Amino acid sequence: MSLMVRVVLELRCVKCAVKFERSFEERRRQLNYSEGEMLQLDEKACPNHCGGDWFSIEKQHPIRKFKRRFGPDA
Repeated sequence: MSLMVRVVLELRCVKCAVKFERSFEERRRQLNYSEGEMLQLDEKACPNHCGGDWFSIEKQHPIRKFKRRFGPDA
């Protein structure tokens, strides 16, 4: 069983400098995003539609999953 981790990255487009957030879900051992590194996505990833495909990672935020209780006593 492999554990999945979700992380939110604050990205900045290299071509037009617009900042946005994108969430990714990967296996814990494959998670290797670091602040200041470059990430290549498809050309449609930029919300400004500039056609840029390279983005710098400004910050990363892990999302922790909590157990939810259901039922009348929750």
